[in-house]
Amino acid sequence: MSNNKTHTEKTAGESKSVGFDYQYYFFLWKVLLLQPNESVGLEVKDDVHTDLNNNHQILYQLKHSIKKNSDGTFTNLTTSDLDMWKTFSNWSKVISDKNDSRDTVQAQLNFVERTSFVLASNKSSNTSNKVVSIICELQNGTKNENDVRTYFQSLAKKTTNEDLKGYINDVLNLNKKVFEQFFLSTFFHLDDNDIITKCKEAIKSKMIPPNRIDQAFNLIDSNLRTDNFLQIENRVKIEISFDEFYKRFRRHFDNLRNETLIVQEYEEALPHTLEDQIFIKQLQEIGFVKSGDTEHMSILTRFKLMLINNLDSWHQDGEITKEEIDRFKKNAFNLWDTQFRLEYVGTILEEEYNKKGLEILRTLLKQNLKFAGQELDSDMCHGKFYSLSDEPIIGWRKDWEKHKK
Repeated sequence: MSNNKTHTEKTAGESKSVGFDYQYYFFLWKVLLLQPNESVGLEVKDDVHTDLNNNHQILYQLKHSIKKNSDGTFTNLTTSDLDMWKTFSNWSKVISDKNDSRDTVQAQLNFVERTSFVLASNKSSNTSNKVVSIICELQNGTKNENDVRTYFQSLAKKTTNEDLKGYINDVLNLNKKVFEQFFLSTFFHLDDNDIITKCKEAIKSKMIPPNRIDQAFNLIDSNLRTDNFLQIENRVKIEISFDEFYKRFRRHFDNLRNETLIVQEYEEALPHTLEDQIFIKQLQEIGFVKSGDTEHMSILTRFKLMLINNLDSWHQDGEITKEEIDRFKKNAFNLWDTQFRLEYVGTILEEEYNKKGLEILRTLLKQNLKFAGQELDSDMCHGKFYSLSDEPIIGWRKDWEKHKK
């Protein structure tokens, strides 16, 4: 297979999109790990940063790759990895940024002493990366600042890549004491291939039952993504503190931890032809729905689909049994059957069918249904009767069974 990519393929946004998603989910993971008096930011001080409760900060540079080795593992972080050296270069410029009042050695030292620098990537770690090795040796005391500096100088001399040479020299330009403290505070978070699993493990640590972890993840993910979009749109920095996260999501976590069934809104597509639904046809007959009133039809259809989807989801997740669903259905049917028989006692003229049908519907829509001991909201209650009339196993006019054909 040819490795020659077209211009369209070269400029495609797939790898960039994955990189953005990796950055976002790393941010989400850090939010889920927040402790009191801590905060996390996205693209504020760095790709992601965490402010700890002891005036220490952690700056994270995130590098995601879609390149893989022949065995399916992601490519290694090599000694001359441009992403790694560009990250070091960026940090060295942050450390010595005169516009951030760090034009003196002491100011730079103060900054690096209260900062940890973390390169996080899905790239694989490997023992042949001499840069990572010598930084680790500096941290464990087997190498000193001069050893590291001398090795970096040798790399700069040997390389023919001008970008790499420039990145290395940016780092070498740091004051010796700052240089040493910088690399004493530099760490690597590699082989990070499944950041979403880490997010879910963080949710599990909050005592969320296994069958509700995905639900909790989707809820938090959806809300934070929406908030981030609105903050970016309004040019507000994306930072969230423990207190803010606690205030916004404590109640959600409480609900997820107990036995309460969590109701999900219906947000999927509606049927293309709303009026073709049997329950809509029945409601049109008795005058509750007017022909062409798609807004009203859409609302009622959402009630029906919301009920059906939640029951299916709860059952698939093992939160309810088929027997409970059958009992719920039978209970709703019995309520209808009793009211239907009461309205049509004796001889009823056909011109009265619509009026009687509206009375049955009015009575049933006032019913407060319970499921597994939990009282349902009105939209779910209404949805149950609409779904039954859509099958159809109930109806409103005395001649409703014609819709079974």
